[in-house]
Amino acid sequence: MMNGDQYPVTRGRDLNHVAWLYDPLVEKLSFGRERRFREKTISCMDIQDTDRILDIGCGTGSLTLLLARRITAPGEVIGIDAAPRMIAIARQKAAKKHSPAYFQVGIAESLSFADASFDWVVNSMFTHHIDSGLKEKAFAEMYRVLRPGGLLLTADIDRPTTAMGMLLGWGGRYLLLQPELEDNLLGRLADFMRGAGFVEVEKKAHLHGLVSFFKARKPE
Repeated sequence: MMNGDQYPVTRGRDLNHVAWLYDPLVEKLSFGRERRFREKTISCMDIQDTDRILDIGCGTGSLTLLLARRITAPGEVIGIDAAPRMIAIARQKAAKKHSPAYFQVGIAESLSFADASFDWVVNSMFTHHIDSGLKEKAFAEMYRVLRPGGLLLTADIDRPTTAMGMLLGWGGRYLLLQPELEDNLLGRLADFMRGAGFVEVEKKAHLHGLVSFFKARKPE
């Protein structure tokens, strides 16, 4: 489905209405650790400098821009997000940094890319914004656009492993009225990946008792 501006529209949550506040808010709420989180995500990826990488739910492009610094032609890094205002900010940041990263409005459940287009698909703090049905469709699309042997990296809220993680995770679920969080909090992300066809689904790291980094592969 398209909106009046001819952008694809998702039924999942997007942050278009708070795009202008996103970067400063995340920086303050993370106590300056946001960049370290992005770097941790990249550390879980064994990237080749000519890889084609798709960043899904890229927001204002912070991770996408860091990834683009690792890539040289004919490699490419593309970031998509359902929120047009997020993409506008990401493009401004890319222009300011003279980055080759490319950004476009797009939705995870219906990607506008051909089959087997990418070596890597990455998504960071994205899946907890979409419901179970959209998670199934999104991971199926990630699988489709990866080349055989291509790799997936998902960094997101997972089953809490500490009392503080439990409080933050389930507290957020009910205080923010966000039922989309439940799949993550119940530890179902790996099941969605396997259901889409991914193999070798592995939890590479777990931070703050709440966030996990999953790596998976599309079979050859």
